[in-house]
Amino acid sequence: MDDSLPTVFGSGDGEVCFIFTFLEFLMKKSFIALAVLAVSGVASAQSSVTLYGLVDAYVGSSKVKVSTPGAASSSLRQSVVDSGGFNTSRFGFKGSEDLGGGLKANFVLEAGFDASTGAANSYTNPFTGAVSSSTFGRNSWVGLSGGFGEVKLGKMWTPYDEVKGSGAAAFDANIFAPATNVWLSNNYQDRPGNAIYYSTPSFSGFSAAGMYSFGENKAPGVDAGKILSANVQYANGPIAAAVSYQTEKATGATTATKFTQVNGSYDLGAAKLLAAVGHVKDGSDKSKEFQVGVDVPLGAVTVSGGVARAKLTGPGGEVKSTGFGLAAKYDLSKRTFLYTGLQLSKNEVVGAGDIKTDTFAVGVQHKF
Repeated sequence: MDDSLPTVFGSGDGEVCFIFTFLEFLMKKSFIALAVLAVSGVASAQSSVTLYGLVDAYVGSSKVKVSTPGAASSSLRQSVVDSGGFNTSRFGFKGSEDLGGGLKANFVLEAGFDASTGAANSYTNPFTGAVSSSTFGRNSWVGLSGGFGEVKLGKMWTPYDEVKGSGAAAFDANIFAPATNVWLSNNYQDRPGNAIYYSTPSFSGFSAAGMYSFGENKAPGVDAGKILSANVQYANGPIAAAVSYQTEKATGATTATKFTQVNGSYDLGAAKLLAAVGHVKDGSDKSKEFQVGVDVPLGAVTVSGGVARAKLTGPGGEVKSTGFGLAAKYDLSKRTFLYTGLQLSKNEVVGAGDIKTDTFAVGVQHKF
């Protein structure tokens, strides 16, 4: 064996040379590994991606009764195990990267699903009736944020929707909110696509946001649909208030549907008072709406209830609607709670009968 070559077994200068060579090799590898870990640590600190979501399911019963002058009334009761009694079940990915100087890149991809069947949620446009079953049908946007505020491009909640529930009773829960089946202003597009969104930083409690959704289906002689939405908010201590506006024009329509709402809350500590006033104008039809409510925290239990009213007038006649919602939630942990509640509503077409609905449910929600 040539003694000039380092060996594991043997003696003399070759063995000593090998030991030093091997130690040098380990030191280089350790340095590289530490460098990789350091870079990974910096990258982790500068950017992050989070999987999040919630699963909401309930067992409930709902009854619909239709009464028409001069005819026998009809009713139907349905018991179900369903999804999204409190909030819509969903999962998503969100991330943020620190670009330095206070600038961040952000994104959200969010999908809805039916916890009772496992099926993906579909979305029906309230004006066109078009049904969409996009993979990330709830949110899909990317943007930048910093000292200037935040800019987003894609599909996201409208500024009108962002503040609409802040004055709603019964936690604005899907099936318990008093305005459910009552307010015409519930029939708006809450998260349109092809949109650009901007929100300001907060200035002494005041902030604002605006969005424009482009009509990308323009054709010769046909006006493309579009959505404009905005809000102004104020939050300071126990007081929160907002004014919001949204106008929607369907493809080929001659007029736009306009939604306006003012809502607010005042936290007394022992209870939070809630109120909202809304107005909708759709061609010759006009709807005036209001609701009041209260949230009462009782340790791990919070109870919320309220009443909503609406009056729709137009060439087709007059519709008077009333809704009552009451709900309670019991926190099992920071991420899991049980809930129960009921909602009663009546829609009366003056001189032509009415439709009464009552819903009761018990459910559970878990966030992750």
